[in-house]
Amino acid sequence: MTALASTTAAIMVGAALLEALLPWPARFRPGAAVPLLTRLGQKVYRPDGTPRQQSQAGLLALLVVWVPCAAGLWAVRNLSLSEPLFDLLFLLLMLESRPLRELTRGSRALATQETLVVARLQVAPWLKRETGKLSVMGLNKAVSETCVLRLVGQWAAPLLGFALAGVQGALLWRLVQLMNQSWSRKDPAFDHFGRAASALYQGLNASVILLLALPLLASRLKQAAQLLRSGALWPYPAMGMLLTLLVDKCRIRLGGPRYYQGTLQRWPILGSGDDPDGESPRKVLNILQGIGWGWLMLALLVTVAGLVHG
Repeated sequence: MTALASTTAAIMVGAALLEALLPWPARFRPGAAVPLLTRLGQKVYRPDGTPRQQSQAGLLALLVVWVPCAAGLWAVRNLSLSEPLFDLLFLLLMLESRPLRELTRGSRALATQETLVVARLQVAPWLKRETGKLSVMGLNKAVSETCVLRLVGQWAAPLLGFALAGVQGALLWRLVQLMNQSWSRKDPAFDHFGRAASALYQGLNASVILLLALPLLASRLKQAAQLLRSGALWPYPAMGMLLTLLVDKCRIRLGGPRYYQGTLQRWPILGSGDDPDGESPRKVLNILQGIGWGWLMLALLVTVAGLVHG
């Protein structure tokens, strides 16, 4: 049991299980760093600079955040009395799926015509789009998309990063997600500044999305080409393909027009089912997290089998 507890798979399962069960104050979650990173970006980017200069400033800011954090993590881990325990606690800190489940419960309870104003206020911190004009259906659609996007970036991605490169990998995946969120290119001010963070985020998450999409794709081989072509029209093709597979399974529609900073943007409509209802955010979140748990259990079984036959 001691040998099993120190394996990568056991640490991943333990951290994911603890994160699901333990309440964690919002101020201690990594997401609390988003306002700080946003202010950093506002101070560093040059509004009077050329697009190339702003892109270079964004790349430099990414390195300025990542390098000290990685060096500090390396130093602290070397001083820890138990590296497996340190890894477990650190990975637990990097994961953030519990707030998404709370969001889906709150959205389901408030996304009615009578409480629409309150529901808009509740989801506003989670969305980059403007919420003042959202209908009940638009609110359900926005929360469903956000749950998928956030679960990939702040739960599945750190787990895969840890599996590939230990705590440094988990830190890299999560920091890139936070910087991409803080310097989102949906904000015109960060259109060029956030390019480096966005490109790195999309590149790192391609493997995460592939693992999450494989079980959904396996049961849809006949229409796989059509679904993937539809998803590729999304501004972020890999995420669009995952969303397309999810909406096909749930028989709902996502995408469509939305307002960012007062500008109307017309995004592709994914799926041909019904409009999402109050249950849709919880449903897509459970499906996606269930797939993640399936991969975690498979990794643990392979690890146990290796120890037994080793």
